[in-house]
Parts: sequence; C-alpha cells; structure tokens
Amino acid sequence: MRLTDLDLTDAQAAELGDVLRGRLADVSAEAVGEIEARLPALVRPQDPRYSAFLTQAVHWGIGRFVEVLTGGDGGLAELRAFYRDLGVLVAEEGIPQDTWQECFRVSTGVAINRLTEAAGSFPGVTPTAIARVAENVLYYLDEITGALAEGYDSARAAGDVLQRRRALLDLVLRGDPRPEDVRRLAADAGWPVPRTVAAVALVRRPGAAGPRPGVPADALPGLHLPEPCLIVPDPEGPGGRARLAAELKDWTAAVGPAVPLAQVRTSLRWARRTLELAARTGPGDGGPVHTADHAVPLVLRHGADLMEHLAATLLAPLTDVRRSREALMETLLRCLQTGFNASEVATLLHLHPQTIRYRVRRLDEAFGPAIRDPDRNLEYQAAVTYWFQTGPHPD
Repeated sequence: MRLTDLDLTDAQAAELGDVLRGRLADVSAEAVGEIEARLPALVRPQDPRYSAFLTQAVHWGIGRFVEVLTGGDGGLAELRAFYRDLGVLVAEEGIPQDTWQECFRVSTGVAINRLTEAAGSFPGVTPTAIARVAENVLYYLDEITGALAEGYDSARAAGDVLQRRRALLDLVLRGDPRPEDVRRLAADAGWPVPRTVAAVALVRRPGAAGPRPGVPADALPGLHLPEPCLIVPDPEGPGGRARLAAELKDWTAAVGPAVPLAQVRTSLRWARRTLELAARTGPGDGGPVHTADHAVPLVLRHGADLMEHLAATLLAPLTDVRRSREALMETLLRCLQTGFNASEVATLLHLHPQTIRYRVRRLDEAFGPAIRDPDRNLEYQAAVTYWFQTGPHPD
C-alpha cells in the first residue's frame, strides 16, 4: 500500500509523507521506552548491544514502513536480512523468541497509535484510510516476525550445541563440579576438555558493528550472563594471544590466568578484576588485556591467590628439582636484585664466585632468557620472595 492509495493527490501524499517522517524519531523513542518498561529481559546495562540493536530494530522497522508508505521499497531485502540475523542472535543467547516477538507487538502498537494519529489529523484522510494504514502495519509486522523466526529456526541445530556448551559453562562456574558431570556435558557439547583454560571477562565495544559479536568457535560462551564471559581452551598455546585478539575484536576483553577447568572461577574473578584495572588505566593497544601482564598491580590491589598462581607459573622450571632447590632460589633472588653480577651475589651469599656462576648456568638452562628480561624482573623477584615466605619447601 502507498499513501497515493488513500485517495490523496500526489501533493497531499508527499506532504503527509513529510509529516510521518517528521514523527519517526519521537515514535521510535516512545516505542523503545515502552519496550524497556515492559520487557526488562531486553535491558542489560553491561552489554550495550541490547540497547543499540533494540533501538535499531525499532527505528528500522517503523522507518522502513514509512518509506514504503511514501512510495519507496523501504530496503525490504536488507531489512529482512537484519531481522534474520537478529533471530540467530536471539537463539544463540537463549532469549525466548516470544520475548522479541512481544517487543515488536509493543512497538507496532505504539506505531499504529502515533502514525494513525498523524494521518488522521491530515485533511482528506478518512477513517477507512486510517484503518487500511493500521492493517498494513500489522501485515508489515508479520514480515518482520517471519524473518526473525526464520533466523531463529536456522540457528536451532547449532543452538543445541550452544545450549550444551552454555550448560557446561554454568556447571563449572557454580564451583566444585563432579568430574563425571563435566565429562558427560563436555562430550554432549562436542568440547574436548583441555589441559588448561582461561576465563575471559567481556564488555561489548560501543562501536562494534553487526548484531552478533565474534567469539572463538572453541569457547564455552557466557554471553547470556549479566556480566558476559567466555571460557577459552589452552590460552597460552602457540599463537593463542594473537588468535584471541582477532576473535575478540568486537569486545573489550580481559583474559584471566590459565588454570585447570575446575578452577575456572578463580580465573574469572581475576579476569574481571583485570577488566576493572584496564578501565582505570586505559585500553592500551585495544586488544585483550591479560592478567599475567598486570600481576604485580593486581596483587597489590587484591591479595595472595594470584601471587600463588604467579609463583607457581614463573618458578615452574624448578618444580622438579629435588636437590639444592632452595639454594638455587636464593641465588636467583640475589641475581635478580644485582643484575646477575656473580661477584656481588657471591659476596652477599658468602660463597665463591665460581659456585655462583655454576648456579647461574643451571638457572639459565632451566628458565631460558625470561629471567634476564628487565620487564619481568619485578615479577620474578615477587614470585621468589613469595616462595620463601610461604615455605618451608622441602627438597
């Protein structure tokens, strides 16, 4: 239907079209406000996607209908594609389909009331014509909800796997899961249990494009949570950081320490603290922020359990040393403090310099160049100091 079908002249139809377009912003804003008041499930302050795409969905829906009324095609193919994508998002995030359908019913009610009010006040528009406008709004709503349902249904098969992975994430985040339950859910979800995982705390970037933000395909997704997160496997594997940076480009993300799956709540706690730290200190290069790169400031703020993880991780090369481990740790600490000056370390420890040089060779063989990296010096000193403070550590 077009405005020219309402027994209006071309000039009257053009003028009424201008009136309706002038009301579009107010009608859309009113519809969004009504939806947020009646459907709180679509209001998630921690994830600006919901507000952005709710506004876009409503504005496009009403705006494109006005375009059709005024003689254009309203970009209907693009509009249907948008709502199909939105249907996939609804399915992936576990939002009941009828919640979004109710969203469109609410916005349609507001649109019918306001657009027919505008048309009814225009000279030459009869009650019959207004009824035809309302009828076509309802037909248009069917087109939108049909596209949404198409996208929703297309995601169901993939959604079954998604739901199983989400159930596994919920299980491990509750804490102390039974190993047999983890194995069963992981097998159902087609998710091989990795040696280590890391939790990733997320906030959607306001400028990110598209209704579905990218996430790693092998992650356990927690985008349905009030504070979105992921669990990613083997985060410290080869190329892991670069891969995460590419896959999480739509997010401001913080990656917690790598831990066994049963300890993922600890990783998530530190990921969220790291995200808070990044918010205070700035986004850096825009990629994910890693807890391991900010261990010292986080420890200073939050306490000992991250220090335990830092010490275990950095000092792992000496874990299996059964003889002289304490002597090597003491030598390492003094080397870190003196810039690996063997003569000065020998004086501090009251030992012959040749003994210190022998120990330093063992340390270099065990740790590689990492212990001589000046950017990691403070972390290694903190780790060794913590190791001594939490002793004894029998050889």
